[in-house]
Amino acid sequence: MEARDRIRIGTASWTDPEFIKAGWYPDAVRNDAEGRLRYYAEHFPMVEVNATFYALPRAATVAAWAERTPDAFRFHVKAHQVISGHASDPTRLPGPLRDLPYETDRRGRIRRPSRELRDAVIDSMVEAIAPLGPKLGAVLLQLPPHVVSGGGTREEVGRIIERLMPLRTAVEFRHVSWADPGEREAAAAMLAERDAAWVCVDAPRIDVPSAMPPIVEVTCPGLAYLRLHGRNAATWQGSRTVAERFDWRYTDGELAEWVGPVIGMAGRAREVAVVFNNNHGDFALRSAARFGEMVRACGRARPSCVRPCWECSPPGW
Repeated sequence: MEARDRIRIGTASWTDPEFIKAGWYPDAVRNDAEGRLRYYAEHFPMVEVNATFYALPRAATVAAWAERTPDAFRFHVKAHQVISGHASDPTRLPGPLRDLPYETDRRGRIRRPSRELRDAVIDSMVEAIAPLGPKLGAVLLQLPPHVVSGGGTREEVGRIIERLMPLRTAVEFRHVSWADPGEREAAAAMLAERDAAWVCVDAPRIDVPSAMPPIVEVTCPGLAYLRLHGRNAATWQGSRTVAERFDWRYTDGELAEWVGPVIGMAGRAREVAVVFNNNHGDFALRSAARFGEMVRACGRARPSCVRPCWECSPPGW
């Protein structure tokens, strides 16, 4: 199998209201949850599940996702907020879990979960997504942007990964301290020891703590991972909505910067997940489709290629 054949490209969610509002789904399925997933799976071989970040799914719902998609389809499931350390509404947890200890912020949200609560949410999530079977790629652990690199933080992230086993974890670091010399190497080694994937990102190229640089790391032979958030520097901080923050239409030139590196990642891992998160209108869907065309058209790229594709492909392709 060629490296490019191991690259799966999709979007962060198939249920995003922006997709429906933009008219990407045809009228026949736009109001039909089952039809939307089947239609999406006809166009893309993988998807990230974003809903699990906010609430634990029912096993029956997850089983329906598996039933509605082809055998080779892949789901990457975002870890619940309590697991990753984001502020979380306790009323959205199942009743028994709300009785476990945690500290709240001024708005009554879970700010510091006890280890007992975090582990209970992990165990509940592992059980809930089990019906995906071999269609489950990884659990995406997206750390909050305020989580700074350090020995104690690495230790807890490693512990979460181990608690999620035997499921694979992909970790997205969102504070630039994780890219500092020494810290990057330590984080990559921690992930490699646990067969977990470093999530590479494309984000605005701005000097703020929450904008990670475009690092290419492969820490897991089974999976490499890239998430593309758009490059809207003006809305990256302080935006009112997710759609506003990720309001970015990638150009061919910007997409081409990643074609060679992604094919190179596929030479080092059995599978590569490329997820477009620029979910404003249908931007993510269009970017994902276009990136797939560019990967398939890159006839001269090799696993070791790190050149932007415009250096080896004729203009206008």
